[in-house]
Amino acid sequence: MGKGKRRSGTAGAGRTIAVLGGRHELEVRRLKPGPDRIDLFYRITPPLPERWRDEPDGSMTEVGPPVYLSLEAVDDLGGEYLDGGGAFGTEPEGRFTEGSVSLQPGPAAGVGSLTLTLSLTCGEHESTHRIDMPL
Repeated sequence: MGKGKRRSGTAGAGRTIAVLGGRHELEVRRLKPGPDRIDLFYRITPPLPERWRDEPDGSMTEVGPPVYLSLEAVDDLGGEYLDGGGAFGTEPEGRFTEGSVSLQPGPAAGVGSLTLTLSLTCGEHESTHRIDMPL
C-alpha cells in the first residue's frame, strides 16, 4: 500500500520501533477506531520468548519470563484513553509475535491523531516509547 493511503475501516499504520534493548522490533500495523474503543494491531520480530511449555501429561511448565504490554494515549483534542486489554501469540511458523490491544473509550468526533505511550516489559528488559499516529 502506498504512503498516505488507507484501507477501508482502518487508520494510521506502519510505525516500527526497536524495543527491549534493541533485541526486538515492534511494528504498529494499524489502528482501528470503533464507537467504544480503538484497537491497535502490532507485530514483534523476532517473536517474544514463550512463557509456557506443554508437557506430555497435559500440565504446563513455566520456561520464560512474563511479558507485559501496556498502552495509553492522548488525542489531539486532549482526550485520554486507557489500556482496555488485549491478546497476543506467536505466529504458527514461529517467525513473530502478533497481537492487539484496545484503548478505551472510543474517539470523540473530530479527533485526528493520537500520541501513544507503549510500555513493553519482558523479564528484566523494559522499554517505553511514544508514537504520534493519525487516526
